[in-house]
Amino acid sequence: MAKWHFWGEKEFSDVYENIYIRSFAEDWFGIVAEIVKEINTQNSPNKLVLDIGCGEGHTTKQILDRVEGDYICDLLEPNQNALSSAKAFLTLENNIGECFPGSLATFKTDKKYDIVFTSHTNYYWGLNEKDYNAQLSKLPDLLNNDGKLLILTLPEDSDHYKIMLQQVYPEFNYAEYIADFYKKLGFKVEVKRLRMRMFVGDILTTNSRFDLKIFYRFIHNTDSFPNDTEAEEFLKKIKEYQKGGYIDFSDHLMVVLK
Repeated sequence: MAKWHFWGEKEFSDVYENIYIRSFAEDWFGIVAEIVKEINTQNSPNKLVLDIGCGEGHTTKQILDRVEGDYICDLLEPNQNALSSAKAFLTLENNIGECFPGSLATFKTDKKYDIVFTSHTNYYWGLNEKDYNAQLSKLPDLLNNDGKLLILTLPEDSDHYKIMLQQVYPEFNYAEYIADFYKKLGFKVEVKRLRMRMFVGDILTTNSRFDLKIFYRFIHNTDSFPNDTEAEEFLKKIKEYQKGGYIDFSDHLMVVLK
């Protein structure tokens, strides 16, 4: 399951299972393949890997199942229940090392990793730009000299942001901000522009507003349902930006090298 961290992964899975099966699978596994490619081209024969914000481990497993050669993957996750689930889920078939409960801000280790990767977790790294920059600065310190940092997140022009009624995330969460931040520090940054779409055809062809209001909660990262007026305004935006029944959630995978 695609790991968005907008609620828990289980809730996302329950609500969007049918949409995911029809619409996310092809796009998402192409993105997973790009992450795996970057891991597999890292030269260490015994890769030490860190997943930041592993959730319940679903995306982690999709990636680790395709890693070539020997590796050990440590897990960092602030939700203790999700981390416990991930550990139990992954250790059956994957080489899992230490499991760290906590956030990136509180994470401390003497380890240096060959690969640090994270998928759509950067939205929660800081409440203001100063704190956010502190976390961005911290990430390269987790790498060894030949290590590779992989950050998957949304670009500024993603339809995800365009259809919002309320601006949930500040501008410093955008992929462009992260890429510019590391370039200014002298790191080599490659940006891979990848395709991700969300099927909204069901919402557009039904008179029911239940799925629309659930989708509103997903987009705005909230547990609150919109009122009818907000729902109709949200629907207008979906109609404006949809193409062929899909909303474009194009992802950027940033590959950062020291």
